[in-house]
Amino acid sequence: MHTNDFHHHRAVNGAVGLHAVSLGNGPAVVLLHGFPQHWWMWRQTMLRLAEAGYRAIAIDQRGCGGSDIPHGPYDKATLAGDVAAIMDALSVPAASIVGYDHGGGTALALAYTAPHRVEKLVTIEYAPPGFGYEMGLTAAPGNVNWQLAFFTHPDVAVHFIAGKERELLAWYFWHWAYNPDAVDQADFEVYVRQLQKPGALRGGMMHFASVFEDMAMFKHWAAAGPLTVPTLGIGGEIAAGVYGEIALKALAGDVRGAVIAGAGHWIAEEQPAALSACLIDFLQGA
Repeated sequence: MHTNDFHHHRAVNGAVGLHAVSLGNGPAVVLLHGFPQHWWMWRQTMLRLAEAGYRAIAIDQRGCGGSDIPHGPYDKATLAGDVAAIMDALSVPAASIVGYDHGGGTALALAYTAPHRVEKLVTIEYAPPGFGYEMGLTAAPGNVNWQLAFFTHPDVAVHFIAGKERELLAWYFWHWAYNPDAVDQADFEVYVRQLQKPGALRGGMMHFASVFEDMAMFKHWAAAGPLTVPTLGIGGEIAAGVYGEIALKALAGDVRGAVIAGAGHWIAEEQPAALSACLIDFLQGA
């Protein structure tokens, strides 16, 4: 299989048009990206999942990639509804859901709001607000995620970043990378082109701006009891590490964890083979 075998799909959730890409046949695995990426970050993972007998479905979350860029809303419950709409359009009643970065929040939200649609759950490089994410919003010595607080004010962030998307991404892919060259120049240009589209920068910022709304949701959901779906938390060696797994244990009862060696935050780009092997091992396990 190769990238020419990818199939592109369209769906709608209300008035919002959504884009997804699929590859392979078999049990469905839905893949949710984070910022500043879109479905393209999963291409190597999709090839390996398809070769292992799965149907890999990578979704462009609203505001990103080939999906529409509405003014709002962007809370994780709404984004989970987008995922359900695409699953409906592709005749997928249930799937294993894999969420990276902010996509991890969308994956968790789907598990809470539509548990019958989630067979297994994986979050990568993510701790939800209320359970660890908010630590990045606090100015403190050694906090390398200060930009998270800045991004919660999209109009301000866009005012200062617009026209400098290339500079932002150069910093972003260098920041918290084990191998700062893991995102090669061709892929870098793909991400730059997507973020330079009219409205795309603000759309990306809106995923950060929903943090306080999301915090209230996750605390409310967690108070109702733990998730029962088998759950895996993955972190990069020099990034989230074991903290994603630790955060999940406050939300779910059947949790395991994995740390990908030689990876920072950009695991799918830095260590695609190791990440895919970890996912497949979890998916095939009891």
